[in-house]
Amino acid sequence: MAAFVDNDTGHEGISVSSFYSKRKREVKSVVLPPDGSSDSEEGSSEEVEEDELVCEDDSSSDNLNGSSSDEAEEAAMQNNQANQKKRGKKFSWRKTEFDHQSAATQSCFTAPEELSTPLMYFSKFFDKDIFEVIAQQTNLYSCQLIGCSINTNVSEIKAFIGMKLIMGIVKMPAMENYWATDTRYDKVADVMPLKRYKCLSRMLHFQDNMSSETSEDRLVKIRPVLDHMRSKCMEMESENQFSIDEMMVPYKGKKAGSLRQYLPSKPKKWGFKIFVRAGVSGFVYDFMVYTGKSTFDGSTQTQDKEFGLGENVVLQLCKTIRNPSDCVVYFDNFFTSLGLVTHLNDSMGLRNLGTIRKNRLMGCSVAEDRDLLRRGRGSFDFRVDNDAKLAVVKWADNKTVTLVSSCASVNPVGQVRRYSKEEKRKISVPCPKIVSEYNTHMGGVDLADMMIVLYCTPAKSHRWYMGIFWQIVDIAVNNAWLLHRRDASALGQKHQCLKDFRLDVARGLIYLEKQKRERPSKGNEDNTPEKVIKEPKVPRPVDDMRYDRIDHFPILSVKGRCRMCQDGQTSIMCQKCEVRLCLVTGQNSRNCFLSFHCP
Repeated sequence: MAAFVDNDTGHEGISVSSFYSKRKREVKSVVLPPDGSSDSEEGSSEEVEEDELVCEDDSSSDNLNGSSSDEAEEAAMQNNQANQKKRGKKFSWRKTEFDHQSAATQSCFTAPEELSTPLMYFSKFFDKDIFEVIAQQTNLYSCQLIGCSINTNVSEIKAFIGMKLIMGIVKMPAMENYWATDTRYDKVADVMPLKRYKCLSRMLHFQDNMSSETSEDRLVKIRPVLDHMRSKCMEMESENQFSIDEMMVPYKGKKAGSLRQYLPSKPKKWGFKIFVRAGVSGFVYDFMVYTGKSTFDGSTQTQDKEFGLGENVVLQLCKTIRNPSDCVVYFDNFFTSLGLVTHLNDSMGLRNLGTIRKNRLMGCSVAEDRDLLRRGRGSFDFRVDNDAKLAVVKWADNKTVTLVSSCASVNPVGQVRRYSKEEKRKISVPCPKIVSEYNTHMGGVDLADMMIVLYCTPAKSHRWYMGIFWQIVDIAVNNAWLLHRRDASALGQKHQCLKDFRLDVARGLIYLEKQKRERPSKGNEDNTPEKVIKEPKVPRPVDDMRYDRIDHFPILSVKGRCRMCQDGQTSIMCQKCEVRLCLVTGQNSRNCFLSFHCP
């Protein structure tokens, strides 16, 4: 570049008429951005046009690479296209009928031949493989920490988790109270001594510390459990309507660093944030833990630079949907943008619906909030772009809410009941179809969170990742119960409530210490009717313990009623099941002890 000497200062410089004004500047050469330049500075093409940079002819310009006018025009065109892509697609909004209204395909599930036991449902998520990993890593961690192994095994790890599940239902102020003399709870205290329980609580581990030191994964301590649980959830038959939202794992400690998040709108404001894709029933099908900038660093999770955090979360959770063309996904305004809605519909064939913020409408001019509120509750305004398959609706209730969808719009307009302060009674309020669809199907993640809070497993620990582990265990129990309820409904049978199901899972984990033997086939050789109690009032032992045919010894106890037949009186009791079962000889002989333990 040619230089000149300033007569006043004597310094060399470049001739520029003005540095800040938008006049034509005399520049010897212009360096254009490369084809793959970053779009971080939006509107750079507009600045070039306003400044009107003019390249002067110079004999040395022939020696500069890429200085020809054709290459400059091509590079400027590519830069403009990149900026337009960053700013988003142009939409043509009209107030007309939406031509792409549709609904999700009705969910169909395979009905089983018979109901499984609660422990079998739980084993679909926490199988023997993950218990073996936990037992192995716990022994390894104890060797690294104290120099010797605590010699735990799969049966003991199962019993330990079963105890924690019971503690989530029967809560006490302190953990030692379960073993204390005045407050002793036998179903927990009889499983193992307090000292052994504390030892397992301190040594429970999931990953080798030696291999985790070189890993950049911030969740490496809990990664085997997360990957295993996530793969099991994705294997299940899924519904066709999903919601995506945040789930908080309560944690107020400071050892997790920036992994701990603060969400003031949540009941538990401090903790770990998990993004979840759940069905309308509350079944969790996929999830990912938020780790900051490294959230998408995994090999199977690649971040799309065109979208923000919320949009990339939706894309990652929707990639695991098996039949996207039959499904509809719902999300709130943290995730929603017009670009995301069109991208899901165009690239994956996945219809979606969500609330959206005002600053993401990209030129869609719907009525102002004050205008709608002035018209009264139930008023709405909408705009449609049938070419882009988009419908935007703003509806006024107590406040206004704006929604966007690729499958629903205003019609048909329904009615909802709202309380009127003026009339002091409930009145009917017009409600667009898109609003009713959102309210009906958006609560799946909140429902899953509610079921976890009902019987939350105690997770107090100095190690921050233990809270995430027990949250995963609670999700597994709730998913297992939802599978049980689904199968019971398909067979026309009554399902267990969540509390009883959770207790049965806990008892099965505690008492089933050996591999269950193959049960004999059902049959009645003499075809004689059995007078048995069909609807027992006294609690029976869980089936996994009752039919395992291990350590069921008869002992003498106080005489009482037989728990198998209707009119038997006996003093014989099963030592393991703790129920009285009669043995009668003579003309009307019967063996209730054998019948009770054989299915």
